[in-house]
Amino acid sequence: MPCTTVRTWMTENITQPVEQFIERAEEACHEAREWVEREIREPIERRRERTERRCRRRSCNWWCACCNKWFCWLETIIEIIVEWVVKVVGEWLVETVCEIVVKVVKIVVEVVFAVIKFVVTFVVCLFTDPLAALISIADLWMDVLSIIDDIGDLVTGIVDDVSDLLDLTKDSILDLGDNLGPVGRFFLGIVAGVLDIIRGVVDGLARVIEGVFEIVGGILSLDFCRALEGLTKGVLLGVAQAVTNALGVLSLGSRGAIDGIELDSLRSWLQEELVSKFEGDRLEELEDKLGMDSSSFGTQWNVFPFICSISSRSPHLDLRDMHGNDTINLYDIAGYAPIWCEKVISRNIYRLVYTGTDHRVSIGDIRAYLSGSDNDVPEFQLLAGDKDTLRDMLKVAERKFEKIAIFLDWDIIRTFEIESLDEMLVTAQTVDANGNVIDPEGGHGRIMVRMSNQFGLGDICDLPAGFVFGYADGNLGLSTPYWRGEKRVTTGASVRPGVMTHVYGTILAHEMGHCFSLCHSGHDGLEHIMFTMADNSNNCGITNPDILAEHGIETGGDLEVVTEATVINYLMVHGEPVFTLNDGKNAWRWIINEAIECI
Repeated sequence: MPCTTVRTWMTENITQPVEQFIERAEEACHEAREWVEREIREPIERRRERTERRCRRRSCNWWCACCNKWFCWLETIIEIIVEWVVKVVGEWLVETVCEIVVKVVKIVVEVVFAVIKFVVTFVVCLFTDPLAALISIADLWMDVLSIIDDIGDLVTGIVDDVSDLLDLTKDSILDLGDNLGPVGRFFLGIVAGVLDIIRGVVDGLARVIEGVFEIVGGILSLDFCRALEGLTKGVLLGVAQAVTNALGVLSLGSRGAIDGIELDSLRSWLQEELVSKFEGDRLEELEDKLGMDSSSFGTQWNVFPFICSISSRSPHLDLRDMHGNDTINLYDIAGYAPIWCEKVISRNIYRLVYTGTDHRVSIGDIRAYLSGSDNDVPEFQLLAGDKDTLRDMLKVAERKFEKIAIFLDWDIIRTFEIESLDEMLVTAQTVDANGNVIDPEGGHGRIMVRMSNQFGLGDICDLPAGFVFGYADGNLGLSTPYWRGEKRVTTGASVRPGVMTHVYGTILAHEMGHCFSLCHSGHDGLEHIMFTMADNSNNCGITNPDILAEHGIETGGDLEVVTEATVINYLMVHGEPVFTLNDGKNAWRWIINEAIECI
């Protein structure tokens, strides 16, 4: 039909290339920031670490209040300030301006193309397929809603950039305080804590703005479930997050001082562990790589974000069959007038987009696909979730892991095509590093091994983390950890995107924590990232009694949801879940004993 041919041609030759160009442009913005970080900031940081090492190791002349070290510390302070300027001007500002320009260009192009596509498609279809002409009106309306969504992304993106700036400044202040000793660490920690409070309020504001756009989009698309989600996960949770963070002023911003003290304690403990296990050149090499004499000690960890997908041309799974047997509803997933929904809190949030883009599939192309062959319409994908949500959760995980001196370095988001329905609703199957099944019931470990092989990842030094379609037992997240003292397996973490994943966004961080051998036990209270509502009887998979004793793991029983510490944390300290100092020690025990080659 000429109508279908014209629509397909415009999608394949205009929509997809333009969307892919925009996505590459956004990636280029991030790559520009990485270039500045790699070529400019990291050399400054390494120089600053060497200066700090020299200052810390120089003997102090107590008779003149360590006057022989004053100029050394002054040099360090200047380098920290220069490093902050590079981070703000060379990295943050460049990426922020670049992303804003790209998003504005994307919106303008979408407006122009939506009008052109509608006029051409409507005229052609009017004389060849009148019903398709009417559908083109609906497609125009959905294009308008997509543009509104992109405007919302632009606004919330700007607010998120403000949060990023506050985090960069806070980190530099903590570095500065660490070099000024206990007094400087305390007082500058308070300043850093105030910035952290402001950042939390800004994050809550971003969530409210996102929720408002979700409400508007849900009402205009007659998707009232989406509108309700916008109210719950956006406005209400955003207000709650802003309020709980604002209450942090009751502690006079002590969260920054607490973070600084805990990091210093973790560094002292880690230094003792290294000295007890290594010696000579090997010890010196590790101390140098970890920057043990620096305020920014720790290690980078490679994270590979992914979103599971099913292609409309998949040789393994047929979306038409899945639509026909009510496994999925393509119209519903694409957002076309699902008046209501059975599940609000725990429903899956899938996406149906043209391959290589974030552009939702049109009603006309869904209709043509369901009634014809694969080649009648452009290739599209069913995605387990959207990239923006995954980026948000990765940013939260990145911020949380920094508190235990693990710096997540995440790559571009990739799609990973599943091959069976078992991989659509996975269970906790465990396989070893060679892909041999240890636990035959499930598929999560099998997915991680196949993904690592496909993308050329290491079994434990590279950590896949992202979205799967769901779990057979209804979990919100799952991980394949390599527990200390147990048989080596390929690690990986995943979550099922949905409304509940937006509760502070720490579910992915929780599952990634398991991949560093962190357990549920001992984490009573919602203030802990490793808290769980699930039963705690499996000892986090650890069977070695020595490892159980070292972790302080107790058998069985549910964790308490709210404790006195929970109330204090949310009303006076962090206002959100955190990794504890003990979490940091356990994670680093695993790194030293099982993953030392990753440093």
